[in-house]
Amino acid sequence: DEIYWHVIPDAASRAVAYETGVVDVLPGGSVENFDVSRLANLDNSCITDKGWEFIGPLSWLWLNNREGPTADVRFRQAVMYAMDREFAKDALWNGLGAVAQSPVSSSTRFYTDDVTHYDYNPEKAKELLKEMGYDGTPVRLLPLPYGETWQRWAEAIKQNLEEVGISVEMVATDVAGWNQKISEWDYDLAFTYLYQYGDPALGVSRNYTADRIEKGSPWNNVEGYENPELDEKWFAAATMADTEAREQAYAEIQKEIVDDVPVAWMLELEFPTLYRCNVKDLVTTGIGVNDGPRNAWIEE
Repeated sequence: DEIYWHVIPDAASRAVAYETGVVDVLPGGSVENFDVSRLANLDNSCITDKGWEFIGPLSWLWLNNREGPTADVRFRQAVMYAMDREFAKDALWNGLGAVAQSPVSSSTRFYTDDVTHYDYNPEKAKELLKEMGYDGTPVRLLPLPYGETWQRWAEAIKQNLEEVGISVEMVATDVAGWNQKISEWDYDLAFTYLYQYGDPALGVSRNYTADRIEKGSPWNNVEGYENPELDEKWFAAATMADTEAREQAYAEIQKEIVDDVPVAWMLELEFPTLYRCNVKDLVTTGIGVNDGPRNAWIEE
C-alpha cells in the first residue's frame, strides 16, 4: 500500500540502514562493492544481478586524442595492455561484471568478441611506449568521485601505468569538478561509465562519431576521436532495415575501433540489487528497479 524512499547521501550509512532493517531494498550501486557480500549474507537477504541488461553500463578511461602522449594510438594501446582488468574485476568489484572487449557491452545487440583482445601484458605495453619514443611526459589521471571503490580503482590503474613507465599525476575533484573538467576536455585520462540502452545506435555511437564532439557535455565524444570512414559506417548501420546486415556492419565497426583505442575500455559493470527475500517481483524487466516497483509485493 505504501512505498517510502529514503534519501541517504552516504554509502556506509545506506549499508547500515539495510543491515538494521530501516530499508528493504538497496538499488544497484547504493553501497560500496566491499559491503555487497556481507549484506547479501544477512538473514532474509537476497541479491540479483538482473535488471541492467538494457542499460548495459560500460566503464572506460577517456583518453584525450587531441594532444600529448594520448594522441598517439601506440600510447593508447599501451594503456590497454598495462591495465590489469581481471584484478580490478575480482579485487575491486568482488567478481561482479566482466572485462570489456569492445565499445559494445555483451548484453547489447550486435556485440561481438571477434576483435583484438588486450590481455594484461606489461611487456607489450613497454614495447609500444619504446616504439613511439615516449619520453616520460606526465599524464593527468582524473578519478570518478563516486566513492571508495572508484578511488581504489584509480590508484590501481595509476600503479599499473607507472609499472610500465608512464608517469601519472592524480587529479582529485568532487562530482561538480569532474563534470566541469570532462566537459571542457581538461584531462589526459579520466574515468567514466555510460549506458548503452540496448542498441549501438542509441548508446554507443554517440561516444565515437565526430558530429558528437562538442564542449559542454561529459556524455558525448569527449575524447575527440575523428574517423570519417568509420563515421559513415556508424550512420549506415543505424538505418539498416535488415538485422543480419546491421549485425555484420557493427561487427566491422567493433573490429576497427578496438584497434584505434579511442578510449580504454575497462569493465562491463554489474550493480547488484539487494533486497529482503520476502519482497517479490521487484526486478521483472531489463531496467530493473529503474522501471519502478509497480509489480512488487511483500509476502507476509
